[in-house]
Amino acid sequence: MKQLIVLGSVAVVVVMLLMYVVGLLNSEARLALTIEAKQVDNTSEFDNMWKKISQVAQVPEAKKDALKEIFVEYASARSGDKTSGSLANWIHESVPNVDLKEFENLQNIIVASRDSWTMRQKELIDLDREHDAMFVQFPTGQILGMFGRKRTEIVVITSSKTEKTFETGKDDDVKLFN
Repeated sequence: MKQLIVLGSVAVVVVMLLMYVVGLLNSEARLALTIEAKQVDNTSEFDNMWKKISQVAQVPEAKKDALKEIFVEYASARSGDKTSGSLANWIHESVPNVDLKEFENLQNIIVASRDSWTMRQKELIDLDREHDAMFVQFPTGQILGMFGRKRTEIVVITSSKTEKTFETGKDDDVKLFN
């Protein structure tokens, strides 16, 4: 009877350990898949961000070309035969104004997109930190290693300017325009 109780107790402990290991492996797999999905999601968001910025940036360029065409036609039509002083009249007349709202809109899109992108990158880094923590904890790291699980490799998008700053330890002023 004693042997049956000991055997039953050992079986319960083994089942509990197996349930712990299975739960641990499932948690790690779920987190690794979340990180992988976040990488794909970030790729999509990065593409969306640049498409928005480039497409909105094309609007002022198209408007600039259209405005230039209007000015050239307007000036040539108003200059007449160059003997009647029409050019002087044209200068006194009202010239179409350039609306700067597109540039403000572009600036807002850039700032909002960059802020959203930064938040997504931070989320990815946090997920990777959580996953890495599983590998440095005892006994979790050893169990994951026994089952051949590996740490994830994430790609953090940055600029060569940022990399250079961290390599040199110096951050010079950013020039927006040459």
